[in-house]
Amino acid sequence: MKVILGINANHADSSACIIINGKIIAAIEEERINRVKHFSGYPIKAIQECLNIGKLKSTEITDIAFNTRPLSNIIPKSLFFLKNLSLKKNQSIKRVLKKMNIKKEISKNFRLNKNVKFHFIEHHVAHLASAFYPSGFKKANGLSIDGSGDFVTCAIAECDRNKIKIKEKTFFPHSLGIFYHGMTQFLGFKYYGEEYKMMGLAAYGEPKYFDKIKKNLFFENPNYLFQLNLEYFNHQKPGYKYIAGDSLEIDQIYEDKLNDLFLSDINGENDYEEFRKNFASSVQKVYEYFFKKIISNILDKKFSKNLVFAGGCALNSTANQYITANNNFDNVYINYAPGDNGGAIGAAMVVSSNFNKDFDNCKSPYLGTKYSNEHIISSLNNNKYKNKVSYEIINESKLFDYVAKIISEGNIIGWFQDEMEFGPRALGNRSILADPTNSNMKDIINKKIKRRESFRPFAPVTLREFQNEWFESKFISQYMSSLSKVKKDKQKIVPAITHVDGTARVQTVEKKTNYKLASLIESFAKVTNVPVLLNTSFNENEPIVMKPDEALNCIIRNDLDYLVMNNILIKKN
Repeated sequence: MKVILGINANHADSSACIIINGKIIAAIEEERINRVKHFSGYPIKAIQECLNIGKLKSTEITDIAFNTRPLSNIIPKSLFFLKNLSLKKNQSIKRVLKKMNIKKEISKNFRLNKNVKFHFIEHHVAHLASAFYPSGFKKANGLSIDGSGDFVTCAIAECDRNKIKIKEKTFFPHSLGIFYHGMTQFLGFKYYGEEYKMMGLAAYGEPKYFDKIKKNLFFENPNYLFQLNLEYFNHQKPGYKYIAGDSLEIDQIYEDKLNDLFLSDINGENDYEEFRKNFASSVQKVYEYFFKKIISNILDKKFSKNLVFAGGCALNSTANQYITANNNFDNVYINYAPGDNGGAIGAAMVVSSNFNKDFDNCKSPYLGTKYSNEHIISSLNNNKYKNKVSYEIINESKLFDYVAKIISEGNIIGWFQDEMEFGPRALGNRSILADPTNSNMKDIINKKIKRRESFRPFAPVTLREFQNEWFESKFISQYMSSLSKVKKDKQKIVPAITHVDGTARVQTVEKKTNYKLASLIESFAKVTNVPVLLNTSFNENEPIVMKPDEALNCIIRNDLDYLVMNNILIKKN
């Protein structure tokens, strides 16, 4: 029996997974356990939890796969370091050395079998594997775009059966991911992982600065798919701080001269907020311009009519609309965790592919910890909660109709069910659910529950059979990977999930993929004639809740009306 442990460490969203004989047994991000958002250290607790779920001892692990190969792309790395000679100060050197220490770190925390094999998988190969192997495609174009991993920022590959061959690479420091992150910082979103905020804001503006950004921040070079004008960036300079420790420390990516470039534009707008909207819209369009160039390059190769896409930039659901709404590809697959967290799964799959050819059973994102009613009731009876909440157990045959009625009456519920989903998005097991027909619901949840910016949209979840009736979407959208237009005749019916530009980041479910959520949507449709729910992550400026205690803390401190854990209905006293 091959027990393969996959690890993402020293990148954002540290994570672990276990694959046995080609099947994912468990996968968890470290942040869900230690509650440190985007934790980037070693996923020690996540590894232990994966072992617990699989009822395994660490000595049963046969292979350990890391989603990095520090000595890959050594020639371009060396040339870059020689050009930027302050090796003593260069944080990139330090990161390489730290990654080479992974084996020692894992061995220090776990008792391992003396015959365990360690595998270092090139970062973008791991990304591509996380998308290709579960896709079910025998053959596909592979695309991976992110900030940087193993000195590569974009990789185009040919994926054929169980082989992934990278045919084209773009090397650091030229990076669409870093460009987008830097512009996000410029707009005042300073924390790692806030690019989605700029994405949401972009829909409110006009791309007034498209030409200015493209002309000044990029070079149009026929030998490059994209090439940054590094005069406006800091990330390539010696001493630039990008430290992946217990938490990420990231210096300012953009150069201060960017302020000078846009000073007259800032002063020329009616107000600064108007500038931010237009700048966000412009950045998104510039990103899409180069993204389309990459897609054209892939199409020119005529390798396959299928596309698999991974890397942190695969989370740009707005840009993804270009590949999911058009007829360029017959099939497109973007996994539930295309970012660095999914690299743990990808690395393990690369190793597993030597022994197993079928990964079609690896499409479910529900790979985390599951809690019994006994565990939940034990938490409810804790002195910390028992006077603050009350609960009743509902027969499961009545649960979905009961909860659907509660939602239809304007109540907002926490929905906590079965195995926690893996990846950055709540896919229905650790979700906040509400009525999408309520025009005030978006503002209510943003203000009173999520406590976040008013421009942020919410996603819909619907049954697969209703996707084409309510949304303009060519491909099945299981993981909120891409925007779709809400059908014009439906936009007024579901205003709470319809963004200002008429789009929504839809998720579809079936009973075979998520029985409870699908049943709840069915029940809601019986009450309202609307087979759609508003779905957002169960958290409040923190990692998505994992444990019953975290869900209870959430309902106590904010304005959630009800919490449903398994078939237990909980209300604040």
